Order: sequence, then C-alpha cells, then structure tokens
Amino acid sequence: MATRVSAGRVSAYFIAIVVAVIFLAPLVVATLTAFKSPREITQVLSFPTQLYLDNFVVAANQMGRSFLNSLAITIPAVIFSVVLGAIGGYPLAYMRGGSSRWIYFFLLTGMLVPFQIVQIPLFIFIRTIGLYDTIPGMWLTHTAYSVPFCTFFMRNFFASVPRSMYEAALIEGCGPFGYFWRLLLPASTSGLSALAIIQSRYIWNDLLFGITLTNGDEAQPATVAIAGFVSGVQVQYGPLMAATLVSVVPVMAAYLIFQKSFVRGLLGGAGK
Repeated sequence: MATRVSAGRVSAYFIAIVVAVIFLAPLVVATLTAFKSPREITQVLSFPTQLYLDNFVVAANQMGRSFLNSLAITIPAVIFSVVLGAIGGYPLAYMRGGSSRWIYFFLLTGMLVPFQIVQIPLFIFIRTIGLYDTIPGMWLTHTAYSVPFCTFFMRNFFASVPRSMYEAALIEGCGPFGYFWRLLLPASTSGLSALAIIQSRYIWNDLLFGITLTNGDEAQPATVAIAGFVSGVQVQYGPLMAATLVSVVPVMAAYLIFQKSFVRGLLGGAGK
C-alpha cells in the first residue's frame, strides 16, 4: 500500500512539475528576451551576455501614461462590477420561486454574447453620450459587460452560505438590507477577493475595448500601447517583452497578496 501511495504521489508531483514548466516557459522566454540586445534576440533560449536595459527605456517612452491609465480604469471598474454583482447576486440567492430562476437565466445570457456582436453599437453609443476616448467611458463599458458574470459568481457564493444564518438574523431583528451589509458581505470576503482578482485580470488584459473606445494618450490602456510594438513592418521584440513584463506585475502582485482568499473564494466559501 505504501508503495502504491508513493508511486501515486510521485506521479502527481511529476504531472504538476510538467504543467508548471509549460505555464512558466513563456514567462521565462519573455524575461530573457527583455534583457537581450537586438543582436541576441534570435537566440531565444540563451541567457543575455549582459543586461540590456535600453528595452525598458524604449518601452517606458512608448507606453507613456498608458500604464497609469490602466490603473485608473481597472481599479474603479473592478469596484463597480464587484459591488453590483454582489447586490444582484444577493436576492437571486435567497429568492424563492420560479421568477428568480428566470431572472438568473436571463442574466446568464449576457455571458454568452460575444463582444464582437455589440462592438459597433457600443462604439456608437459611447460616442453619442460623449464618453468616447475617456476613462469614465471605459468604466461604464467594463462594468456593464461584467455584471452578468459577477452576479453569477456572487449568487453561487452566497448560496453556499448557510440559510440558517439569514434566518437567525431575521429573528434577531436584522432586516434583509442590514443582513446583507452587516453580516453577509463581511462573511464573504474570500468570494469578493476572488471575484476582484478575476475581474482585475480580465479588465487589465483587455485589448478590444481599449482599441474600440480609445484613440489617444488620455485614456489608452497599457494593452493598446503594447500592441503598438507590433506593426506591419517590424516587431520590436525587446521593448515588447519589457513592456509585457511590466504590465504583468500588478496582477501578479494582487494574486500573490490575496491568493488564500482567491482559492477559498473559488471553492465557494468552503473555508467559512
């Protein structure tokens, strides 16, 4: 039995290592390329002979304020979408009857609509209300497009909270509104953290909304600036990889800080 357990554990570790290598390989190649001179770019798997920091200088000059724009877009949009998702998911998790089910399925249809279908109407709408090429316009777009998923996520998370907690709060004189703000939300920090990280990654990495709804340095996100390193004539591999590494840092830092809450949130509050 011990031999079988050891063999199974070794196999599991081997598979985990292989998967980790597959996922880390692009990051390693990007890191090596970011520190290489133009002459060494073609030597993909070799280490740079010396640290070539001009790639980061070129990346910083070409990106301009787009990195700050991404922060200004992502942070408020994540807050708005998570808050609206929690507000929408709460009644759906506790309502009884067929009406809540139909509302729930109606919201789910919003997750199935590809962005390309609404791209042109969205562009016309945002331009008509005067929010084209503005950061508030990006807030509105990301928040509206994220509400179905955020509601779906928080509804399932709230449904995992024991209903006895809600009933006990009602007996003690706490109404539905007070229960939501005073008890349910503080008990759902892991789910809110997990959703915030998922939304941060999605909004931070978005390219299509940025290309469609921005046209200048005032609101252009980092992803659009990074895409500018690739043209029909040439690809600036060194600055491209340098800019990519810099853009990865915020999301990676957020995940490392909140990784425990992230895992608990994905498990549906199993740690509560």
